[in-house]
Amino acid sequence: MKIADLVTVLEGEVVCCEEKLGHEVGDFAASDLLSDILAFEKENYALLTGLTNSQIVRTAEITNACCVVILRNKQPQPSAVLLARSSGIPLILCRASMFDACCRLSRFLEKSDGGAKGTPNPAGT
Repeated sequence: MKIADLVTVLEGEVVCCEEKLGHEVGDFAASDLLSDILAFEKENYALLTGLTNSQIVRTAEITNACCVVILRNKQPQPSAVLLARSSGIPLILCRASMFDACCRLSRFLEKSDGGAKGTPNPAGT
């Protein structure tokens, strides 16, 4: 799945870094807890969250996320947009709840891959 596919599936709006929409998404993480995100052991993943501040972009940068999706129709703080732009991390807005966004992505992956593969949760959260 490419970031552009994720935007389409989630009916999202790209805030910055449109030039990166052709990059592949290797995995997904959905959380509002920075500690859970920091414990996620994957790279090149899409980070789905309801957080809107610059710390979420810093966390995405540290953990090698390929993009950040802000859920629940929330608007990012201006500092988060500036940091995402300067870091080259696409920032995407989505009206869906976290549950709905995860369901949409799961259905898309099941159709395109012949079945979604679950990712173990080593953090136990």
